[in-house]
Amino acid sequence: MKTSSYRFFILSLLVPALLSSCSPSSTPSAESVPSKQVQSGEKTALAGQGQYLSMTYTEYVNGKNTDKGMVMRVMTYDLSSKKMTKLADVPYTSQYPLSLVSLPDHKIYYSADVDDKGDQLFSYDLNSKKTEQLSDNLFAINRIVPTTPEGPLILAAVKKGERTLKTIFYNKSTHTMQFLHDENQDMNTWSVSYNSSKNATYISQFSENGRDKQRDIATKKQSTMLPPDYKVTEINNATKQERSVITLKNEQILSMSSSNDQLLLVTARFINHGNPEYSLVDIATGKRTKLELPISSRSFIYMSPDGKGIYYLGSASQKNQEEGRGVYYYDFTSKIQTPIFIQEEGFINNFMLLNK
Repeated sequence: MKTSSYRFFILSLLVPALLSSCSPSSTPSAESVPSKQVQSGEKTALAGQGQYLSMTYTEYVNGKNTDKGMVMRVMTYDLSSKKMTKLADVPYTSQYPLSLVSLPDHKIYYSADVDDKGDQLFSYDLNSKKTEQLSDNLFAINRIVPTTPEGPLILAAVKKGERTLKTIFYNKSTHTMQFLHDENQDMNTWSVSYNSSKNATYISQFSENGRDKQRDIATKKQSTMLPPDYKVTEINNATKQERSVITLKNEQILSMSSSNDQLLLVTARFINHGNPEYSLVDIATGKRTKLELPISSRSFIYMSPDGKGIYYLGSASQKNQEEGRGVYYYDFTSKIQTPIFIQEEGFINNFMLLNK
């Protein structure tokens, strides 16, 4: 696993203690993977109507044997058929294990190290089985978000030689990147969400100077650190016109997703301390409504397409966030938490709810 002075950019770090051994029953069967080669798995369902979950699950190549390194098991879960499919094993060489399955594109997008000089964006074609490097000017990638088959990928990533997480529109046809507010070396883009009903992208950002100020205050007072302000901005994908949606005073946005006319936020009032809080924000007005949810999740929460529940990465226990950690569906009416995929001795790094 790579090390870097820029580790604080990465959304979450893989904890070695959680990966001391891996059970072959934790995922659909997988074979050994060469260190720099993607190993394809089962064929995915054809793109079409409906939704699915794209999931990144990290394991050692040979279970408990650490000699051959680790892989990202790239999987999908179809919401209609309720079928979990392993599509490929991608070598884990990046600072943060990150992958995304785009069924409309018939591709897996992921981050990988290049010559130990930083992480770049790659794609793996599910039809041709070919891997392609898509960037050469990045250092770390925190988010990869698809839009439409003709539309761009939206990244939250750090450029080579810089420190801040930028919002990036990657054009899949021309293989070019548009860095929004490229001159700004203070604002960090933390969360990214695409809303298909509005053809708009929503980003949450915070000031690096503001974060440093709060850290200095906490150090002097020997107190728990407060977050800097976080703001949510709407970006029209066609015009790139921006509109402010909401600003949270000294409250951290841990995770954000959007659907139809609302945002679903996971927030915290202290850095690395206290329980997360959940709320809905009306996109048009910025009005915020608190949600009382009997779940434990600090990231990756999505409203179901019918609005009757949520998919989340976390635990069914509010007391222990690591107990039964996995992806669940929580039904608002029945109050039942249904496990979709529970990690055993590997680690679920991230997942995303997407349209086919």
